[in-house]
Amino acid sequence: MKLSGILSRREFVGAAATLAAVPAHAARDGLPDFLELPVATMERIDPTVWVEKLAPAIWVTCFSFDTPDLGWVPCNGLIMGSGTGATIVDTGNTWKQGDLLVKAARRLTGEPVRQAIATHFHGDRTGGMAAMAEAGIPVLAHPFTVGLAITYGERVPQPVKGLEKGAVDFGSFELFYPGPGHTRDNITVWHKEARCLFGGCLLRATTDKQIGSRGDADMGNYLSTIDRLAKRYPGRKITVPGHGAIAGDAVEWTRTIAERALSKSS
Repeated sequence: MKLSGILSRREFVGAAATLAAVPAHAARDGLPDFLELPVATMERIDPTVWVEKLAPAIWVTCFSFDTPDLGWVPCNGLIMGSGTGATIVDTGNTWKQGDLLVKAARRLTGEPVRQAIATHFHGDRTGGMAAMAEAGIPVLAHPFTVGLAITYGERVPQPVKGLEKGAVDFGSFELFYPGPGHTRDNITVWHKEARCLFGGCLLRATTDKQIGSRGDADMGNYLSTIDRLAKRYPGRKITVPGHGAIAGDAVEWTRTIAERALSKSS
């Protein structure tokens, strides 16, 4: 594992196993060692889970996990209210985090949780799916995510029909597949009223100097994927990366560091 990026699926599984073997009293406090929380001041609802309001009816979440080399790594997600049912974007790393996200979504929105979204198949997006399933909450994802989850023996989400062909509208938000980048199946979430683009691990924080793990990446198509994303959402006001701070335009920053990565490898 290198300090230059976030973990691939295989690295994540190894790190999760290491964390599970450490007694709770021996673990550190959960605060990020690699990068930082998405917002400096957040409500801490657990040693490894935070939440903060970004705009009306939308909250950013953060859930961290421990790794042997990077220390505690923060992972960003969203909670979105709609008036008729909340949506959780990315499920946490563990059952406990997933359960806490469900409870936080109910408390913050005052609505039942209608569904959750997994933005790709890695464990930092799907690790809380069991808690969602126990609560009767369907977890939706790209059809590619379904296939990858089956291949790697992970819990399988429900496919969103048509997402591989274009954007799928959910009323207050839409899901979009701009193409392969961080993984083959990475999708984004666009909250219309807030003009908030959640890029998941496809987008890098402006505080991050590297493109991240390349274990499951498609570097050959990364730039064209970012181009499609930028063209679809030119009016974006907030861009949320998969890890680290919400600051500036993560779309254009990701383009910059992807170009650097490609130039170094050529």
